[in-house]
Amino acid sequence: MLKRVFLAVCLLLLWSPSVLAISFGRIALVRTIKVEGNKKAEESAIRATMETKEGMTFSEERVRRDIEYLYKLGLFRGIEVVREMTEKGLVLTYRLEEKGEITKILFKGNKKIKEEKLREDLEIKPYEVLNPAKVASSIQKMIRRYAQDGYHLVTITTELKKDGEGPGQELFFHVREGPGIRIKRINFIGNKHFNDKKLKKVIHSKEKGYFSWLSSSGKYQEEFLERDAALLVYHYLNNGYLKVKVEKPRVSLSRDRQWLFLTFAVTEGERYKIRSIDMEGEILTTKQELIKKMVTKPGQYYSRKNVEEDIQMLSTLYGDHAYAFASFNPITLPDDATRTASITYKVEKGSRIQIERINISGNAITRDKIIRRELKVKENSLYSETALKESRQRLEALGYFEEVNFATPRGSADDKIVLNITVKEKPTGTFSIGAGFSSVENFIFNASISKANFFGYGVTGQFSTELSSRRQLFILSFEDPYFLDSEWILGLSGYRTVNRFTDFSRDSFGGSLSLGRHIFEYSSLRLTYEAEKVNASDFSTVVPYPFGETLGGLTSSLGFTFIRDTRNNRLFPSKGTYNQFTSEFSGEKLGGDNDFYRLTANSRFYHPLFWKVIFKTNALLGYIRSLNNLPVPLFERYFQGGVNSLRGFFPRSIGPKVQVPTAPQGGDAEFVIGGNKMVQFNFEIEAPLYDPAGFKIVSFFDAGNAFSEEEQYSLTNLRSDYGFGLRWNSPFGPMRFEWGIPIDARRGEDDVVFNFTIGSFF
Repeated sequence: MLKRVFLAVCLLLLWSPSVLAISFGRIALVRTIKVEGNKKAEESAIRATMETKEGMTFSEERVRRDIEYLYKLGLFRGIEVVREMTEKGLVLTYRLEEKGEITKILFKGNKKIKEEKLREDLEIKPYEVLNPAKVASSIQKMIRRYAQDGYHLVTITTELKKDGEGPGQELFFHVREGPGIRIKRINFIGNKHFNDKKLKKVIHSKEKGYFSWLSSSGKYQEEFLERDAALLVYHYLNNGYLKVKVEKPRVSLSRDRQWLFLTFAVTEGERYKIRSIDMEGEILTTKQELIKKMVTKPGQYYSRKNVEEDIQMLSTLYGDHAYAFASFNPITLPDDATRTASITYKVEKGSRIQIERINISGNAITRDKIIRRELKVKENSLYSETALKESRQRLEALGYFEEVNFATPRGSADDKIVLNITVKEKPTGTFSIGAGFSSVENFIFNASISKANFFGYGVTGQFSTELSSRRQLFILSFEDPYFLDSEWILGLSGYRTVNRFTDFSRDSFGGSLSLGRHIFEYSSLRLTYEAEKVNASDFSTVVPYPFGETLGGLTSSLGFTFIRDTRNNRLFPSKGTYNQFTSEFSGEKLGGDNDFYRLTANSRFYHPLFWKVIFKTNALLGYIRSLNNLPVPLFERYFQGGVNSLRGFFPRSIGPKVQVPTAPQGGDAEFVIGGNKMVQFNFEIEAPLYDPAGFKIVSFFDAGNAFSEEEQYSLTNLRSDYGFGLRWNSPFGPMRFEWGIPIDARRGEDDVVFNFTIGSFF
């Protein structure tokens, strides 16, 4: 098309009478150049593209190049140059016909990849003039996307169609996907010490298997080939094969063009042990002390991974002494005769580095001071590798940010660096209204509003309510972890609760004031005063003796709590521990009606296993003792069972029981009076089900019991259950759907208990 238009215009020029006249020797100057027909293209840009300028001598060759250059702009479908000889001189008129806009971009033939994904690869957009370069680039991107999914035979062509009667055009991408190519077999040549099965586990590329539809195994990705070769080399180096060589794999295609075969050629060489380890250069302490700390030891087989760990250990050690740019070059000398190797680390510690300035960016809401108070390094302080690592962990643990990145470019001098902290904030406030149903509580309504970082000051607050047939809960709480920018912690709360248990109801109304202080790293102490007006009523039978004298009153208590929290995230921890010990006193001396002393210990442990699978444990130990001649009140005693306890049992159904009469004419029934001691263990394995949407699955095992005053703690007298569940970190808050199955269920206990609640467990 372009060539035809180009030749037509040239012929028009050559056969024009005026041009013929010029060709026979009449030289003319171009007095005026006119540009017509352009609507979107700027005239200044058009004139800048042309060689012919006003005042120049007319040149056919120059005009021909003007036409060529203008076509290359990709904006015109037709160009005509008309000249007119006037009394003042030659007038050249460039008449341009612009290409129509692309009004629509359409796809046909794509089945394996959705249209919205292909549109992400488009460089040309609707209502732009067709640009062949952008179209070609878009096609290449789409082909690469198909290749990533294993469709290497895809072809994509384009077609332009007129869009109705207007000047616009529809651009069609016709996709012929072809069959997907999968890896049929992976072969290894030259491997003697590791069989094919072992080496296949090392590399990223996998053969197509029965479950490839789920695991995507068998997908061929060319960019993985070099990485696979490097992984094989690394594997051999970690097992003592110092001189291993792995060539880039040979890739062959089956005759039907549906299968690929990969072949890795391996030259293993001999296996070497460590003969000696030495250090040279600028030793920070003593050579022997540093070598003693290394993972690599003489007599072991050489391992690249161990050498890297040793270098990391040395970097941290030197970094903690402000040598941020210390270098450690391990020189490995193999001895082929003895098949041993010596390693000598050449050390250059460089200068001690000072942190000149700390820049914080990305925090649109969170105040700078909230971030700076979590840092273990300060401006104009010496560099410390460990302090930087801990600073980053503390920022991540806040739960305010999706990402926390540190960068340390050089400062104004060679011995200074700048610490650039970039954060990406995430929403820390939630407003939720939800409803659910469980076999325990029937219909459940929940509403809450909470904020973990009010106005960016790091203050947390929450108001929530839960209503069900068994429970009414209203809570208002507030906590400032750095009250008035100090190390003090201030907390306030108020609540109203109604719990309808199997045997009685517990109504309470109260509040608390807490004042604490951060002490050691990750540790804090808190002193809490709590006042609670509580009443036990609606007994299903008679009130068991001797609890009739303690069915309500004011509980006025003072508690002392020690907390050590090393979790990597306070909202959704996956690593670390949380330990809490509380000692609480309540009695007349504090103006209350209920006298008791209570000790509570809680320990939680989080450990990542693999693939974001988290192993979690929760251990809870409680003890309460009456400080008068009356028993511990029913509403303060320990029970087990429920969504935050033993999930295979109904709430407060596990604990010491007594027989009480049900009617004047006779008949007895069990009444769970609870115990003054309690132990509880919860074990969970939590795995992501669909991470982008926040779905997780969980399996759990619970064990625990409550013990009366006459009993002792006993690990052989625990009730237990197991179960599974689905968790959703929804926009309305974390939701839990869990089915608990009691082990060795007794008469009157359900075989399965379904629990639904909004909120995390531990």
